[in-house]
Amino acid sequence: MSTKNTVFYRGKKSISVDFSAEEISSDGSLVLLEKIEREHKLIRYFSKFIPDSRNPILVTHTIEKLLKQRVFMLMQGYEDA
Repeated sequence: MSTKNTVFYRGKKSISVDFSAEEISSDGSLVLLEKIEREHKLIRYFSKFIPDSRNPILVTHTIEKLLKQRVFMLMQGYEDA
């Protein structure tokens, strides 16, 4: 296995991928999206520009988490995101 362009290469660990399943999920790319977000922090950056007028005592999910969920759903092709 070449290690030049692998996203998750961790030394001597091997990765096995099998696409012989009849039904596969389109959500697999979320792993890659999360990796990209962790490195570049674009959603975190943009979430700082969205005003949050909610009562802080009642807030469970931050603007960053809500935005991240919405962006990831849109990237996965969910039209109702």
